[in-house]
Amino acid sequence: MIKSIRGILCVACLVVFTVAMASAQAKPKGAHINGKPTRGSIVLFTNFVGAYPFWDTSTGYFVDGSNFFNQVLAMGFRPSSNVTFADTALALGIYLSGGSANYGKIKVYLESDAGGVPGAIIDGPLTQQYVIRPFENGKGGGISQFNCVTCPPLLAGQLYWIVALQDQARVEDTWDFALSDTSSDFAFNQSGSATGPWFTVSSGYTRPAYQADGN
Repeated sequence: MIKSIRGILCVACLVVFTVAMASAQAKPKGAHINGKPTRGSIVLFTNFVGAYPFWDTSTGYFVDGSNFFNQVLAMGFRPSSNVTFADTALALGIYLSGGSANYGKIKVYLESDAGGVPGAIIDGPLTQQYVIRPFENGKGGGISQFNCVTCPPLLAGQLYWIVALQDQARVEDTWDFALSDTSSDFAFNQSGSATGPWFTVSSGYTRPAYQADGN
């Protein structure tokens, strides 16, 4: 069950639940970028939409430690040309209302595909550029940038995955909803593992907000 911040919605075992915004619907939002983040020269994927803030600042999915749901989220993308991976930017927040410790780091990986779910780690943990801010800051946190370490080559048309994991037991982060994406490749587990086992989420459910860039 994927855990989201607003209600408990079982999506093939993905618990999606919400927390009212007065107590702020818990889930994603992360650091501080006032424009669409483009670090690499080529945008490989983005579901950021419109003017800043270009994600849903009121709700999202949890990425959290073993004291909570131990939930790990993964979003897939396919480059349209052969490129070198550069970075990814995620809308993240720390959900302090749930008793989480105030900790501004998270682990993010680039992974290969294994039959429609994340496979092996290709790069990471990626280098985090901005601390994650509290979800309840009025922006659901903000944008956190994660730069490549080995900067591997990516093949056109091949599916790759951005995986977010919180390995601190007492920390509950949020990965905020995209404003209009309900069909991108999306998977999760509640094993606290960067490599699964995974459950996929069918089209029709809101995806987490992020961008991936290359060079």
